[in-house]
Amino acid sequence: MKKKVLDVTNEKCPMTFLKAKVFISANIGSEKTILIKGKKDFQMLKNNLEKNYKVKTKKVSQDTFQLIFT
Repeated sequence: MKKKVLDVTNEKCPMTFLKAKVFISANIGSEKTILIKGKKDFQMLKNNLEKNYKVKTKKVSQDTFQLIFT
């Protein structure tokens, strides 16, 4: 399975959400990872995406997080 990564650490909400939705739709059949910076942006993106997708999360550093979709 191919792995695709989207880095939105330089973006703020709502751009993180818009880019994540396009990324997920464009990479069907691949393992997808989204990198996001900031606890507030991470929580907002995670909560929105969990409504439609199964999401695993991982803390990468103090302020950077991963959302993983398989």
